[in-house]
Amino acid sequence: MDPGDAAWLQALRADDEGAWARLRAEVCTGLRRWLRAQADAGAAPDSLVDDATQETLLTVRAKLDAFRGDSRLTTWVYRIAVNALLGELRRRRWQRQRSLEGDEDVRAWPLLDAGPDPERAAAQRELWATVRRLLDEALTPHQRAILVAHVFERRPLDVVAAEAGLSRDAAYKVIHDARRKLRAALLARGLAPEDVRRVLAG
Repeated sequence: MDPGDAAWLQALRADDEGAWARLRAEVCTGLRRWLRAQADAGAAPDSLVDDATQETLLTVRAKLDAFRGDSRLTTWVYRIAVNALLGELRRRRWQRQRSLEGDEDVRAWPLLDAGPDPERAAAQRELWATVRRLLDEALTPHQRAILVAHVFERRPLDVVAAEAGLSRDAAYKVIHDARRKLRAALLARGLAPEDVRRVLAG
């Protein structure tokens, strides 16, 4: 075992506060680096890294005695951290999909340049109510969750793909197909092509 790792491991097992603070910093840095490699820098919320870091430290504490030094300590922890991050992404995706299946207030959805005109605002609320209904009717739950995450929540494609367990190309195809189906459904309901374009542009 690397001498530096041995000393660090001993300090962790002794519950040294400085050793754990150093490990927390290493995990945070490693997770942010991994996310930057998957998507635009800064795309993921701080809470995502914080939650995954906390889960990583809990797992490391539980498994610390099992570490035998076959790899660098940071390599071992990094594998745990990435697994924790992917698990947190899946959990958040599941929570978001559950919220989409509920009776979410349509007022929480964005309006399209309603401005101060109350009639325009009412028309936009009606438009978004129609969009909400057609997201349920025209798309599969899988298509809906991915389209909403990328187009309406403006989450980067790489992050959406990672959450869904898909490659970037596969996620892009899901979004492309979902946009096509939703566009056809909106036009069939008599929406103006200009409004349809603005909706699907996010």
